Amino acid sequence: MKVKELAELIDARLHLGTCSGDSEISQVHASDTMSDLIEHAAADTLLLTTLNNNQLIRVAELMDVPGICLVSGADPLPELLARACAARTAILVSPTGMEETCRLLEAHSGSLKVTRT
Repeated sequence: MKVKELAELIDARLHLGTCSGDSEISQVHASDTMSDLIEHAAADTLLLTTLNNNQLIRVAELMDVPGICLVSGADPLPELLARACAARTAILVSPTGMEETCRLLEAHSGSLKVTRT
């Protein structure tokens, strides 16, 4: 599923300045700890988190993660957006909390694998 399709599915804001929205996602990993996000990061993974810092984009750069989704309507820090733009990593902002966003993805995404730690 493409990043822009996922954004529509969960009613998330997609910061299009960061990428075209056409990157493919086959799995989502949700976590509030950096170590779990690093462990599950991959080139086809959307990271779903309440964290909102520059370390997130470093994980994305190192692991070629196509997107990061912040939950609960959190506005991404300007530094995060700037680094995401340079790394061509999508930034999504879900209006709902982590569990509700995961449930929406599981219910409506078909073959998308959703994991939590």
